[in-house]
Amino acid sequence: MDTANTKKQKLNSQVMQLQQLIAAPLVATLEADAMTTQSYLSFLREVAFEPSKDNPGDLGKLRTFVFQYTQNENGQKITKSVQVPIISLVPIPLLQIKEAVFDFDIKILDSETESAEESFSFDENQRQSNDNIPKMSMRAALTPQSGKSSSQKENSMSANMKVKVVMHQADMPAGLGNLLSLSANNFSVESVPEPEKEQDQPRPFTD
Repeated sequence: MDTANTKKQKLNSQVMQLQQLIAAPLVATLEADAMTTQSYLSFLREVAFEPSKDNPGDLGKLRTFVFQYTQNENGQKITKSVQVPIISLVPIPLLQIKEAVFDFDIKILDSETESAEESFSFDENQRQSNDNIPKMSMRAALTPQSGKSSSQKENSMSANMKVKVVMHQADMPAGLGNLLSLSANNFSVESVPEPEKEQDQPRPFTD
């Protein structure tokens, strides 16, 4: 008894309005594309900027990578300090869905027609709005794809949809281009002042 009820619930769960059946994979694709954008924003916030202690909502300061090296100038060794923004050193994961192809078979089960309720009104505009064309809604379900045996059709009832998603590198937003330009201008090389050496002071003469 329980097994029969379970099969019936699974079968009924595949029946839905035709527009919902077609729109569901499209909405899922848009949500997946939005998730990639959210991942890119999280990457940019965590890698490129230091968190602000005063205001957590702000991005904070630009993260930089600092290192030093020694250079000979006019016979003297001078220490240089280089400051490079991290965002200019790492690739940015900015992707978007370029193409999505859905291939699935649909069986129309039944249709319903909703007739508009008639009402009388002295307002001519109100009467025109009530004279709507009857709306038709169709219920549909996924069906096994053609060209399969009976055993394969039973296994493909719940998963007969073929999805092909093509992703590519998204176009760089104008704000990100300006940010990279500013970070490139923030690349700096400065000389590090040498620490002052203690001069030997003459010892006081004592007998």
